[in-house]
Amino acid sequence: MKLILVRHGETDWVRRGLYQGSTDVPLNQRGLSQARAVALAIKKEKPIAVYSSGLTRAKETAKLIARASRKKVVADKRLNEVSFGRWEGESHEGIRTQFPKASANWYKANWSSQPPGGESLRSLEIRISDFLDDFFKRYSDRDESCVVVTHGGPIRMFLISLLNIKPEVFWSIRVDVASVTVMNIGACKKELTLLNSQAHLNGFKRNQDQ
Repeated sequence: MKLILVRHGETDWVRRGLYQGSTDVPLNQRGLSQARAVALAIKKEKPIAVYSSGLTRAKETAKLIARASRKKVVADKRLNEVSFGRWEGESHEGIRTQFPKASANWYKANWSSQPPGGESLRSLEIRISDFLDDFFKRYSDRDESCVVVTHGGPIRMFLISLLNIKPEVFWSIRVDVASVTVMNIGACKKELTLLNSQAHLNGFKRNQDQ
């Protein structure tokens, strides 16, 4: 099967460089346009299912993809972004200044570390592994495409879990807004065929620049 991982489009918090986490921030107008571009690109894949995080920014992106592919969105809170606790709404620079030890530990991808009042990477791993167990029970024998619309943290965890790579690389995997990452998953092997692609946004970017 082909697993298509999509990060949601831009929000005002993304534009301002703020931690979002579990805060339910909607897409801005640019994010909605990006989501439409993703939907057009994925339509040709004829996905048999479209899954989404329970957060608005992901569901708005997923609804456009599902509408273009004539599917319904299946929302699953296990696909939600990591909760950043007290860091949500703060800038990256502000976090490093206010919480130097906690942020340094967090960006070492220590599985037990967590933002103050937030969620650990171990907790995220458990959520994503649980989702994948259910997902593969349903689709592992289908030679078709499925879409999962989620967030940067979960997409990184999907790759770490499926490719069985070291968790220390978690923050070294770049996942941009409205990006597409694709894995081909067979009985004998798993292949990463596309990573963090925004090629579908090329025409959108040109239009925005005019």
